[in-house]
Amino acid sequence: MSEVDDKPFLPRWARYLLLPGLFGPLFVLAFIFVDQLAHDEARCPYVPGESRPIAQDVSVREDRRNCLWDVEDRRFSVVRGTEERFLGRRRFRAEAFAAGRYSWQAELSAKNEVHLHVKNAGHSDADFREGTAEERAAR
Repeated sequence: MSEVDDKPFLPRWARYLLLPGLFGPLFVLAFIFVDQLAHDEARCPYVPGESRPIAQDVSVREDRRNCLWDVEDRRFSVVRGTEERFLGRRRFRAEAFAAGRYSWQAELSAKNEVHLHVKNAGHSDADFREGTAEERAAR
């Protein structure tokens, strides 16, 4: 064998520089897996929270859960009689939902669709809408 065949492809110091590039994505994938597993509906269900009536037989309900450390998840649903529809969701640190830093307001538009405005201090506001009767029928 010649001396060329005995030399490694890269010097040892260069191989050590490659390690973060190999293990970094594995750590990211592991974090995503743990986060999604923790927020699985069967393992960590929502707890019904405040319900605000908007009109006769129409209300908006806020459900909450805390599955992972100090991360809080809020889900909003429109309840029309016995029918319930998902409207929107917010997931932030629990401090973003503290009194005085968080509020939500729902109203019924002229087209009989629910509009929801959510404010969290330090985060952008969120606007959710239910959709018109024609849009709801098409789903």
